[in-house]
Amino acid sequence: MRIQRTSRQESRAQTRERLLTAARAEFALRGIGAASIDRISESAGFSRGAFYANYAGKHEVVLELLEQHQTREIEAWQGLLDAEGSLAEVLPRLRDRFDAFAHNTEDLLFMAELQLEAMRNPDLAERYRSYAREIEKRTLRLAEAFIVRAGGSRVSADLLGKALQSFSPQLIAESRLGLGQDGVSAGERLVAIITELLGTRS
Repeated sequence: MRIQRTSRQESRAQTRERLLTAARAEFALRGIGAASIDRISESAGFSRGAFYANYAGKHEVVLELLEQHQTREIEAWQGLLDAEGSLAEVLPRLRDRFDAFAHNTEDLLFMAELQLEAMRNPDLAERYRSYAREIEKRTLRLAEAFIVRAGGSRVSADLLGKALQSFSPQLIAESRLGLGQDGVSAGERLVAIITELLGTRS
């Protein structure tokens, strides 16, 4: 019985993951408002009933995707900052991680669509705010880790954290639209901003 229960749990987790992957693509392509549960289900290889067996609706999927999307990158950066080595040694790894993140157009479109939907939909906005506050706390801890690694900073952790949150999507958008500096990646530009705010050199 225990083996069967574990198997059902694994099957449900796989179903949810396939639905999430299909939903992310649908949201990025069409926007959250125009996204179709039928298309999401079909793309994932399931029926509409399978979707509702796992999620109450589109907004529940949106919020789970948001949590995955944001926390994954913050935790990856935190892990790199916690690794051994000087800040100068860590920054190139952070640059490469951010460049890989910036290359994923679907993620960028999804985040833009999510913010627009939260501004349009009061029900989603309420839940979005709670997630946004948690991301802000995590980003603050990330900024504090930067300052510790740098041995101090000329800006506060609050300001550095807000800069990370604000500059990251803008640099990605500029890179994808060909508006950045020629030959300079989004990751290189972000690292340059971080080091200037910290008062160090990369």
